[in-house]
Amino acid sequence: MKGTKIGLALSGGGSRAIAFHLGCLRALHEHGILDNIKVISTVSGGSVIGGLYAANQGSFPEFEERVRQLLAQGLIRSAICKVFTTTEGLRAFFCWIILLLVNIVLFAVSRFAWVISLLFPADQRSRWRLHALHSPIRRFASRTTILRLVLDDVFEGKRLRDLPADGPLLIILAANLRTGSAFYFSRQKSGSWRLDELADRDISLAHAVTASAAYPLLLPALDEVLPFNKKDGSRREERVTLTDGGVYDNLALAPLWPDRDPKISLNVTEIDNIICCRAGYGLRFDPPSQFLLARLSSSFACVHDRAQNAAMKRLFDLKEAGRLKGFLLPYLGQDDRRLKYPPDDLVTREDAHAYPTDLWPMSTTWIDKLSRRGEQLTKALIAEHHPEILLTDSCPKITERYT
Repeated sequence: MKGTKIGLALSGGGSRAIAFHLGCLRALHEHGILDNIKVISTVSGGSVIGGLYAANQGSFPEFEERVRQLLAQGLIRSAICKVFTTTEGLRAFFCWIILLLVNIVLFAVSRFAWVISLLFPADQRSRWRLHALHSPIRRFASRTTILRLVLDDVFEGKRLRDLPADGPLLIILAANLRTGSAFYFSRQKSGSWRLDELADRDISLAHAVTASAAYPLLLPALDEVLPFNKKDGSRREERVTLTDGGVYDNLALAPLWPDRDPKISLNVTEIDNIICCRAGYGLRFDPPSQFLLARLSSSFACVHDRAQNAAMKRLFDLKEAGRLKGFLLPYLGQDDRRLKYPPDDLVTREDAHAYPTDLWPMSTTWIDKLSRRGEQLTKALIAEHHPEILLTDSCPKITERYT
């Protein structure tokens, strides 16, 4: 795998993903692969650690210590602190009140129009029903914008353009709910194939990561009007609603597919090997879904898991077709029985899979457990699928163990 054009994908999964990916990166660093990564594609929790790595100017141990500190502190307490120490909490509260009142009025108007329509013949009722009625006010502040302040502290105010040009290209994936398409952020170009290239290049790293990590059930989407440079040479403002990139592709593989067309897509980079770190659960057993919310939650998880499995299957298909030279798939939910070279002290799937995807402080025990599993799986898969790396690197203990 050395000397090839490698793309690294870091999946979503909150703090669990950050800890697991830390172990994967540690293994790649020890094998000398991490310095050869050409592109890092990230989503949600993967975007947090991807942003930290891309912005890191020091050694890998310094980067790892920063990630461990972040996991130990979490982001929730800092967000609560921002609510009471900045004006953003007050703005979010007033925004919520305004939108609540506006939507109540709009709902009442639409229901009144529906009642009035019943007085007319059936073929004339549709003209009285207000199907497209929506609030003219954007959500200008929310829990999500508070999180953006927290992440701006984490990334020390860095902008996307500040990321080192000699490092891997970081592509942060969000989803635009208005178009149902991916929205990419990078130091080179930001935007989407539907809306073209974002004209404003002064985007903070925190803004991009926040958009990528705005989990829909807990964090409102970022509702913004942004300028875009169109392919016809014009410049036009578009309203975007950006949410967790996991809605579109929770494995963050979309920017790495070898069949993307640079005439249509942004940030197209030639890749012949992919390393996809997936921090998903193992086998899922939800309680009986007897009520609406439980049914919806289980249904969403089913569709979500199926989409990720389809993306994993595509990796095999692309390799078989010769479009990829190879890929590596460290997966938190890996069936350990299928590992050819499991270490003696392997952190098993059953020991590590149960941590939630929240952003609360993580104990040292869980940080060690999740990162250790990521490291062990990555090394075991390298030993199985790329043993030539073990025979040429500077890790005598690992070489002896797997040869």
